[in-house]
Amino acid sequence: MEIGLKNEIKEYAGGLGILAGDTLKTAADMGVDIVGVSILYKNGYFKQQLAEDGEQIEAADSWDYENLLQNTGVKVSVPINNDTLHIEIWKYEITGITGKINPVYFLNTDIEENSQENRYISFNLYTPYNNTRIRQEIALGIGGVMALKAMGHPTFDVYHLNESHAAFAIAALRDMLGSKEDAKKHVCFTTHTPAEHGHIIHSRSEIESILSPEYSSLLVEDYENDSLHLTKFSLLNSKFHNAVSEKHSEVSSKMFDMPIPGITNGIHVSSWASKHFQKLFDEKISTWRNYPEDLQKAEGILGDLVINAHDESKNELINYVESNNLGHLKLDIFTIGFARRVDGYKRSGFLFYELDRLKAIAEKFGGLQVIFSGKAYFDYADGEDHIAYVIKLSKEDLGKLKIIYLPNYDMNISAMMVSGTDIWLNNPIKPLEASGTSGMKAALNGVPNLSTLDGWWVEGIREGITGWAIGNEEDNNEEAELNDMYSKLEEIIIPTYQNNKREWARLMKSAIAYNASHFNTHRMLSEYINKGYNMSLE
Repeated sequence: MEIGLKNEIKEYAGGLGILAGDTLKTAADMGVDIVGVSILYKNGYFKQQLAEDGEQIEAADSWDYENLLQNTGVKVSVPINNDTLHIEIWKYEITGITGKINPVYFLNTDIEENSQENRYISFNLYTPYNNTRIRQEIALGIGGVMALKAMGHPTFDVYHLNESHAAFAIAALRDMLGSKEDAKKHVCFTTHTPAEHGHIIHSRSEIESILSPEYSSLLVEDYENDSLHLTKFSLLNSKFHNAVSEKHSEVSSKMFDMPIPGITNGIHVSSWASKHFQKLFDEKISTWRNYPEDLQKAEGILGDLVINAHDESKNELINYVESNNLGHLKLDIFTIGFARRVDGYKRSGFLFYELDRLKAIAEKFGGLQVIFSGKAYFDYADGEDHIAYVIKLSKEDLGKLKIIYLPNYDMNISAMMVSGTDIWLNNPIKPLEASGTSGMKAALNGVPNLSTLDGWWVEGIREGITGWAIGNEEDNNEEAELNDMYSKLEEIIIPTYQNNKREWARLMKSAIAYNASHFNTHRMLSEYINKGYNMSLE
């Protein structure tokens, strides 16, 4: 449903889309034939504006798709109930390091041939309106399969459904290939969340009110209690399916009562290393772009060079904050970063649950800077309240504690934050974080993580080497987690940063060497190819 290729192409909302974009860029770098498909959203997700009181205001995030994409002039038509959905195909080309070009197709329905209902499909990513959401899923799944054929691609060996938004592609493949069994041989599926609200369920009546009879007839046996659970449907009709971390594999296997192996997410290293670390890596580990596993050699880089690259990255973040009149920051003050979609289970305000204790830590060390960013879902009151709370705190006199909120979180802000802060904070309620990737981006830039033991961090942590755990893996004892977080900040993390630069440089290099060398999309895509794409049901 979303693909994050670059900041100007407003086709992403968060980590799911960025991961898709990173995967496609990596495929081009590795010379792998992979084609991407998404819907063209003319208003993007939304542009976040923050009122004086912290209220989130959502505005259209329109973008220059006519110049950034190429109109192929090719159209396809999807029969839907009592209507026809017309789709115009636009294209973007990804050029890999070696010159390999892979296309990404964007499906535009905002054209004259369509009814207003069908034109809405291309207005916004993640619309709150269920009728439009189902139409989007039909356009992506069935329209996507049709679009690939219309663009001259033969039947692919693998159609990889990146979340269940594209589940209706299974119906299109059944129609095209003639049977459930033959369709299943070509489908791989990745589930990305253990959170219940992330799993889409549509009633049969809702689907059949929109889907044409010819496609509806292909789904008759897939309904359970007159509903279609898109995740279960995709799991049962894929030759290979996976979760996105080992922990998520455990949780998902129990959740759906079937084996769901894990392929842990990664990042496209060339996209997420700051220009200062890119320069350093190019000089010291020249093969890192094609072979990210060679980042293991980062431990051999002089500590001063790593600290200098980080200071330059931090200065860029400081300059952004100050040039946008968002506050004043100091290079030598320890800075905590927290940026992600604002959701209840992610506990955006966790750091401030014992505010007096945090203020005392800031006072003890002569200052503490905290930078936040993130959007809440449309009309998600809990998330909007979290944002308003942090904005309120940022306006108060908190002594030596300074809090800054960067509005309209996007790929550029993310890149500055993961490279320009001193530690990356993540504190989800376990086990609701499937993977997470922002911490991987931080590690690539020599920024250690401080996180609860969930998602990728269960695999990535080496206590005191790549970062630190908050609490334990077994339970959600919030009081114990808070005490652990504050204690480590006060007794270990900030004292090391301030008083032992040699040890801090070692931590930074270890984060790169142990985490960035493994948690990248080169390793991840290789696993997909070996475990999933090449798997046969014969």
